[in-house]
Amino acid sequence: MYQLMIIDDEPIVREGIKILLPWEKYGFEICAEGIDGKDGLNKVLEYQPDLVLVDIKMPGLSGLDLIKKAKEQGFNGKFIILTGHSDFEFAKSAISLGVRAYLLKPIDEDELIENIEGMVEELNAKKHLDAYYSKSELKAKKEFLRRLLLYTGEKEVLRREIKQYGLDFHHNKYCVAILSRKRKYADPTELTYDEAEDFGLDILGDVEKINLDERQVFIGKGYSYEQFEQVLKQYNDKIKNIQGDNLFITIGHNVTHWEDIHFSYECARMLIAYQFLVEEKGIITIKLLELNKIKDDDTVSDKLSSLIEIGDTNGMKEYLDSRKDYYQSQLYKETEAKVRITHNMMKVHDKFNMNYQKEKVTLPDVSDMLNMIKNGDTLETIIEGIYIYCIRISDAIGVASSDNVVKRMLSYMEKNYNSDLKLESIAKMFNYNSAYLGKIFKKYTGENFNNVLDSIRIKNAKRLLMDTDLKVYQVSEKVGYSNIDYFYSKFKKYVGISPKEFKSR
Repeated sequence: MYQLMIIDDEPIVREGIKILLPWEKYGFEICAEGIDGKDGLNKVLEYQPDLVLVDIKMPGLSGLDLIKKAKEQGFNGKFIILTGHSDFEFAKSAISLGVRAYLLKPIDEDELIENIEGMVEELNAKKHLDAYYSKSELKAKKEFLRRLLLYTGEKEVLRREIKQYGLDFHHNKYCVAILSRKRKYADPTELTYDEAEDFGLDILGDVEKINLDERQVFIGKGYSYEQFEQVLKQYNDKIKNIQGDNLFITIGHNVTHWEDIHFSYECARMLIAYQFLVEEKGIITIKLLELNKIKDDDTVSDKLSSLIEIGDTNGMKEYLDSRKDYYQSQLYKETEAKVRITHNMMKVHDKFNMNYQKEKVTLPDVSDMLNMIKNGDTLETIIEGIYIYCIRISDAIGVASSDNVVKRMLSYMEKNYNSDLKLESIAKMFNYNSAYLGKIFKKYTGENFNNVLDSIRIKNAKRLLMDTDLKVYQVSEKVGYSNIDYFYSKFKKYVGISPKEFKSR
């Protein structure tokens, strides 16, 4: 039903128009009436009717001025003028404003019907055209999501399309879930999720959906894979209530930028290989592998990141070789090894991408490295490729001159002040004699190592005391002091007052 509005300053005229035609027969319902020009303009903008019947001469604002102001403010509905004035200038102005018809009072019923029927045809045509473009735009969005997941488009092209389709990709984390049918359903028609795909979307929150390779794919925006797992468990339960059985869902690892969403998709795709083993779980994530054979996998990215940060190329080589030996000793299958390696290297990339944003460091393209993992023929070639990638990151964040060694020490201290840092252990990491490293450190900074470390810790303690609700003992632990009394003495030395006094001020 289309919306109709009548604007005339004479009540008897408005009533006459209301009963002149059986408006519902022509697909219209009267949504509002305007008693003069100003009132009519306000109601036009409020109700946004499809068709307005308006008089020309009204107090406050003429019909022509009303039409002009409404169009200036974005109103796209149609107008028919009903007036007792046959002035040619009025008619000329009405035509220039795109008025559908200019009818004289007393109104000829047949003439009005003819114009209303023509108006309905125009509105129907527009409605069908809008529906066509809406479907076309939806199809284009689906194509965009397909290329995003498969990464078949340039970043700049994808970025333009995000803006063009009004898509929200401004989150700090994403992950991808793939919904598959259970293996017992050999005939795809036996169990489908299409009938229920819109059921429970209120549970899912901010997701993009697309069917790809005969599976449904969800892109979770603002979700970590742990959070997405919890939400999808509820969704899967609702699917089971509708269809009698739930789906098998795999969730890829987290990525921090929309450009890397395809890596999460690849991870989710690789996890499908484990469906035979763990289908009864319903949902699996990278955690399946972390809880499996290897217990020290959580520390792999941290250890490798530390070696990259200090530029220890020999240490990187030795550590990566030890990982290769471990994978071989555990008889990992190709898919499992690649998923683990991909997961750890994404954590390494994300750490440096986050830590060096302010320095505007250009890191090597992570997509080259991840494609190398995906397409690698042997574990040895993959480990060699990762080693080269680690060296490229290390080169990007600094070089090994004595000044730069100190700069990288300072950077390492700034990022790891909450750890148990000692000059001796850092010297070992940097392949330096500790006494010599301490000497060049003091020459560059003017302070010894411990004083600089204390200064960094107290600076961050002040920030935490000001910007968080953490208690003093919690701040002490956060900045690397396990002894609260020692923290108090250092804080008072550098700030002049106790942490509690500082927080209260």
